[in-house]
Amino acid sequence: MVKTIPVGEALKKENSIIVDTRTPNEYNLDHLPNSINIPIFSNDERVMVGTIYKQVSRDLAIERGVEFFSKNLPNIMKEINKIKNKILIIQCWRGGMRSKALASLLESLDYDVYQLEGGYKAYRAYVREQLSNYKIKSKIVVLHGLTGTCKTRLLLEFKNNLDLEGLARHRGSMYGGIGLVPNHQKKFENLLLQRLNKLKDESYIIIEGESKRIGNVIIPPFLWRAMNKGIKIEIKRDLNLRAKAIVEEYFDNQEKINKVIETTKMLKKNISNKEKDQVIKFIQNNNYNEAVKIILLKYYDPLYKHTLNQENYDFSINNNNILEAKKELKEKIKSRLLQV
Repeated sequence: MVKTIPVGEALKKENSIIVDTRTPNEYNLDHLPNSINIPIFSNDERVMVGTIYKQVSRDLAIERGVEFFSKNLPNIMKEINKIKNKILIIQCWRGGMRSKALASLLESLDYDVYQLEGGYKAYRAYVREQLSNYKIKSKIVVLHGLTGTCKTRLLLEFKNNLDLEGLARHRGSMYGGIGLVPNHQKKFENLLLQRLNKLKDESYIIIEGESKRIGNVIIPPFLWRAMNKGIKIEIKRDLNLRAKAIVEEYFDNQEKINKVIETTKMLKKNISNKEKDQVIKFIQNNNYNEAVKIILLKYYDPLYKHTLNQENYDFSINNNNILEAKKELKEKIKSRLLQV
């Protein structure tokens, strides 16, 4: 009989590797950390088996599934043999037939193998439970500032960063998804838990100030509360340098430029139609810096200044030079932590 292992143990088991038997499409949507994809079925084969299951019968679906598994077995074993010196933890969506079929076969061939209890579905339950009870022991340092002040660039200079926008794959604004494929809530939560676990022994975690929602995802309540109680730092940068940073990030290819134009047309708050037309005209004439300055001064700054002005900052940092700002920020954080 195939040995089974719960998610919590599987994630900590030494010299092991998790083999995700789901389709490439399922795997790409989200997967367990440090897992590899060795699919039992192709994307199309899974659709066919599912259709037969729903429209004809369970027995015929199993029969067709066995046919596909047998056909794919040489390639499956070729991939398995690349990791044969590892303890193999076989996983599918909910610990069903796909993982059991492969785990049973490998056990009969004397591989050191486990089937993951509950599959990916159990992993999601594990993540939700972990996040709902998570206690942050590190002090939280929060960077606030207007758009273009390069908070993220400064953040990434620190190894103990928690880059929420990076985990969400969204910059948290109307233009924030341009050039990115945003993550869904499940993947965001999974990545967040992984990152928090890596940072758990840090004296402080540095993070960027965000609203509760970043693109498609919502920051968990425990983290939002910790951010609101953290050390708050105001990041400043000259307007010309802010515009330059935005141009570098959003105007490096035509697809992004087209998206900027489309998004500008949809803006409603603060900025007038005349100003939007001026922005688009500047962009079409390749005068990106002037276009961005209008967006910053007429749209972003009025949008965020009221909220930012209400914050009680512990101190401010000029970020015209990121390396100098990093040095100053480190010194001030160290000094502030000694006072806590």
